[in-house]
Amino acid sequence: MKIQKIFQILLAIIGLSITTACNDDFLDEDPKSFLAPENSFTNTRGFDTALTGLYIKVRDEWGWYGGGLMYAPMFVGTDVARVGWANTQITPFEEYGTKLTPTSTIVAGYWNWAYGLIGNANLVIEATENENIDWDNTSDKSRILAEARFIRAYAFRDLVTFYGAVPLVSTVAKPFRLDYTRQSVEEVLDFIIQDLEFASQNLPETTDTEGKLIQAAAQHFLAEMYLQAGENLMAENSAKLVTQNSNFSLMTERFGSTTNESGDVFSDMFKENNQNTSSGNTETIWVIQQQYNVVGGGEERFTDWSRRTWVPYYSNLTGMQLADSLGGRGLGRVQPLPSWIASYENQDIRASVHNIKTQYWYNDPSHENYGQEYPITEDLRRNGRLYESTTKFNFGVTADNPSFLSSLKDRIKIRLAETYLLLAEAQLKQGKLTEAAASINIVRNRANATSVDPGDVDIDYLLDERARELLGEFPRRITLLRTGKLLERVRAMNPASGDLIADHNVLWPIPQSAIDANSGAVLEQNPGYN
Repeated sequence: MKIQKIFQILLAIIGLSITTACNDDFLDEDPKSFLAPENSFTNTRGFDTALTGLYIKVRDEWGWYGGGLMYAPMFVGTDVARVGWANTQITPFEEYGTKLTPTSTIVAGYWNWAYGLIGNANLVIEATENENIDWDNTSDKSRILAEARFIRAYAFRDLVTFYGAVPLVSTVAKPFRLDYTRQSVEEVLDFIIQDLEFASQNLPETTDTEGKLIQAAAQHFLAEMYLQAGENLMAENSAKLVTQNSNFSLMTERFGSTTNESGDVFSDMFKENNQNTSSGNTETIWVIQQQYNVVGGGEERFTDWSRRTWVPYYSNLTGMQLADSLGGRGLGRVQPLPSWIASYENQDIRASVHNIKTQYWYNDPSHENYGQEYPITEDLRRNGRLYESTTKFNFGVTADNPSFLSSLKDRIKIRLAETYLLLAEAQLKQGKLTEAAASINIVRNRANATSVDPGDVDIDYLLDERARELLGEFPRRITLLRTGKLLERVRAMNPASGDLIADHNVLWPIPQSAIDANSGAVLEQNPGYN
């Protein structure tokens, strides 16, 4: 049995201890023969096993959790992408209006994923208070608390951003509760910031274990949440703790496993085996470990669907066949808007042929047009068969298995380029235009793009730059919601959603399943949803 399976079994049992009503006889038992909180949280190793399970649940956000393709709505229906090949779970986030409802699959999927993660994090946090734990080191308790509280804050960030006011669940409910009410956005943001401040003070500065959280990850995330709370100076100071940390620097020279192949430093960051610091990558701050067929790695079907999401469904076309060089079996769910490509300068390496796929050729040797260019038409774009797209996720498949489902290479969650852009946002919001331009230009100079003048820096320019640098990596919907620009930019830039998005669609509906299950109190629905 793979180790990640053991972790999932542990979390399933932990979850049952939170969510399942038990009779008195069961509560009197002393379960020593299987994994349970009573006999797992007795030493450092037990806590680290549970933490690994939390990291796995974080990873689920990119996959098929709860039956929903939760990754796609972070981009479709925004200012950077629309639906390509339609899927009933994704289209409500492009069509909005009456189509986005409290029963939409992904609306419930995100809610359940986040609260499941919070519940398990709470269990780890509370278990550290046991006085009889055999810690390996005196610092183990604070470090484990810091990791669990960071992950809890991460889940609450998604909840408060997508749904607004939400129940603030900070403890393991005993007995099981069905009377939750919603706390204000301000209360939830304050709770998130408290967790992250603790994490930033108690996580290690460095780690030898790839994928584990460190101080810089908490400081980066704090900068984002301070921005969301309107604390712009604190956001600037937190971001600077990362950008001025000598452990990190933007990659400016080619590196890693594929320097003998054509490419550039930007494309190198997304090649297999180049994500972690062990590859020489000094830009990455937090990397999710999901490499296939290694201990603790990903599973083919459910781990990360970003490759299939962005890669066109070219294999459905006559004269085209699956190829690892084209990203394997894509489904064309998310099609970038033309304005994204048009925003790059010609010399910007982020728009090079190594980073954006703009041309295709008939690759079926049996077809009469073999070797000729396959023209991209508007019809092919609209149905997700062929379009210009990012190649960041075109890896994780092999020539002998191009139909491989997931994108199972390690995945960058936080990298320094985004920290610089958060820093620029904090400076911009304080009117520090010269400083904001300087922060942006650090990113643009690496890309060989023209430096921006301070007088040209505004929030729209910054959002454009985030799209140029981070498309597909950071959830675009979260950025637009944090900056209050979702409605304006979707209406101005997305031809599929601009006339359909309503004011109330800024927030998602509270899932009807959560409202129905909360029988002991009224869990109020967001305005505009029935």
